[in-house]
Amino acid sequence: MTNVLILGAGGQIARHAIAMLAGKDELRLTLFARNTVKLADVPADATTVQGDVLDAAALRAAVRTSSMPI
Repeated sequence: MTNVLILGAGGQIARHAIAMLAGKDELRLTLFARNTVKLADVPADATTVQGDVLDAAALRAAVRTSSMPI
C-alpha cells in the first residue's frame, strides 16, 4: 500500500488531487490542513491532520501518521 500525504489539503489543486486519488484501494490518504473542519468531500478512508506546515513538529507528526501501517 502506498501512503500519500497531501499538504494544504484545503487548497484548489489539493482538492482535485484528493478527488483523483480517492477510492483507490492501493492508496492511503492523509490530508494535512490548517483547519480540517473546512475540508469538503473528505474520503471516508482518509485520515485528516490539522496543523501548519511551518510547524516542524506538526509536520513530523503528519508524516508519521501517513506512514503508520494499517
